[in-house]
Amino acid sequence: MEFGIFHEFWSTRAASQSEAFAQSFAEVAAAEAWGLDAIWLAEIHMNPTRALVTAPLIVASAIAARTTRIKIGTAVQILPLGHPLRLAEETATIDQISKGRLLFGVGRSGNPRSYVAYGVPYSESRERFLETLEIVKQAWTQPTFSYDGKYYSFNNAAAVPRPYQQPCPPIRVAAASEETFPSLGEAGYPIFVAVRSGSLSGPLPKTKSRIGG
Repeated sequence: MEFGIFHEFWSTRAASQSEAFAQSFAEVAAAEAWGLDAIWLAEIHMNPTRALVTAPLIVASAIAARTTRIKIGTAVQILPLGHPLRLAEETATIDQISKGRLLFGVGRSGNPRSYVAYGVPYSESRERFLETLEIVKQAWTQPTFSYDGKYYSFNNAAAVPRPYQQPCPPIRVAAASEETFPSLGEAGYPIFVAVRSGSLSGPLPKTKSRIGG
């Protein structure tokens, strides 16, 4: 069992945004000193009175440079709002800087306001999520790759750098409904689940493989 903390870099606890960042990084340093296993970073947009982590990969990079042991996870990176090749390169860079401490938690988010702000239809979120995740995995694990999808196409693309962890950092997927649990389990993904918004009742299938962690 691992113990960690989930962090949004709360803006409500500080007199200013700069103070909120300072306090949050102090809490990260304390988590490292106390021996916690991981720090998990949210990605929350359009809510300045709540959280400041709109760019979790930048924050993760800063944490990687400030720490030596604690794992650094995203909980979750909203895949449909990012370009897959850039995501692959930026996450691999963090994995290199941290010497293999990145945990890649991904999801779609249940907040349509973020999609409106980015000009991405929420109705496309599931397809974009699946396509982006597949591209990121190919970019991480292949020297060059080609992909022809509905939203993205690549021809002999190469993501630089490659991840420190081989074949790739651990992947964990957010699950928000009972219907998604079996499919993610069959695919071998560890999951995030908010039990306050759903139920864990009913049998889950045995996993046959484990992808990315």
